[in-house]
Amino acid sequence: MTPSTALSHSSAFSKEAPATIHSLHESKKQRHVLSIGDLDDATWRHVIDSAIIYKKAGVPSKPIASGKSLGLVFLNPSLRTRTSMELAAQRLGANVTTLTPGQDAWQLAFGDGVVMDGVEAEHVRDAFAVLSRYVDALGVRVFASGTDHEKDVADVMMKEIADAATVPVINLESAMHHPCQALADAAVMADHFDGKAAGKKFVLTWTHHPKALPMAVPNSALLAAARSGMHVTVARPDSHVLESSVMDTASTLAETHGGSVMESSDMDAAIEGADVVYAKAWGGPMTYTDPEKEASLRTSLSDWRVTAEHMASTRNGRFMHCLPVRRNVVVDDAVLDGPQAMHIDQAEYRLHAQQALLEHVFDC
Repeated sequence: MTPSTALSHSSAFSKEAPATIHSLHESKKQRHVLSIGDLDDATWRHVIDSAIIYKKAGVPSKPIASGKSLGLVFLNPSLRTRTSMELAAQRLGANVTTLTPGQDAWQLAFGDGVVMDGVEAEHVRDAFAVLSRYVDALGVRVFASGTDHEKDVADVMMKEIADAATVPVINLESAMHHPCQALADAAVMADHFDGKAAGKKFVLTWTHHPKALPMAVPNSALLAAARSGMHVTVARPDSHVLESSVMDTASTLAETHGGSVMESSDMDAAIEGADVVYAKAWGGPMTYTDPEKEASLRTSLSDWRVTAEHMASTRNGRFMHCLPVRRNVVVDDAVLDGPQAMHIDQAEYRLHAQQALLEHVFDC
């Protein structure tokens, strides 16, 4: 190929081509959404407002993301996140490819210097570098280890993936964060309260569960309510506190937006007068230090369950849960099937919020 031919070929694709392919991919990293902290206030507000508009208007009249592509990688199971994310991308006109390592793709290895002589046939560093060459953005789910506290609190696995990718990565639930759930939660509350969620009483209550669950959802629900300017109470047994770093961040967010954050070990008193009751189980710090004791304590706390009597003590409050929910373990049927339940609307908002988030990530 002569120099003139090469110039002509390049010009056919872009008048101002980037210096290198590497620099192009590096520039796209700026739009990672690993937690709601990656969205500034203006973007956070815009995505929520757009989600409400999508809820009311339905499918966009134009495929504004036509020509874009989204890769979804689920290292853990999903019903709502996978379905809503695939449909959100399709509604915008984007193409979607979904992979589940260990089922329809190679199992992935993490970490530096790992000797890959086990079942993991591909390292995340190679897998996400390659996928970045095929798609415009990636959505990834990778749960907490549940055994390595330091690693989980630092969200090491999700950050390793984000470091390997050269296109924007959207966190679809990691060890510590679930920004898509947080956006949907904030949007459904903004819609329900006609844009006036600030100042409302939001109670995030721990509930009994047969398993020690990760903390990504309660962390994100807490941060979303605090950022919405609500007066937040985290009701939990003393054995199941949330990470102090997350509580500190929530307090700062609430203070900035006119709200407040407090904790209580009295579930009944905390729920009284609430505008929103958000139920969620989580394992707590003892999961890492003494899992047998944590399991024993959790079993003894089966009365930490949201009942109709709890909801009757609210200010006609709404009940929220991220789903899936264990009926009559986490919350009674009477609440889930009653007029104060908002969890189905909340789940629907996953679709609208992610559609709005993809619009931001694709920059379309």
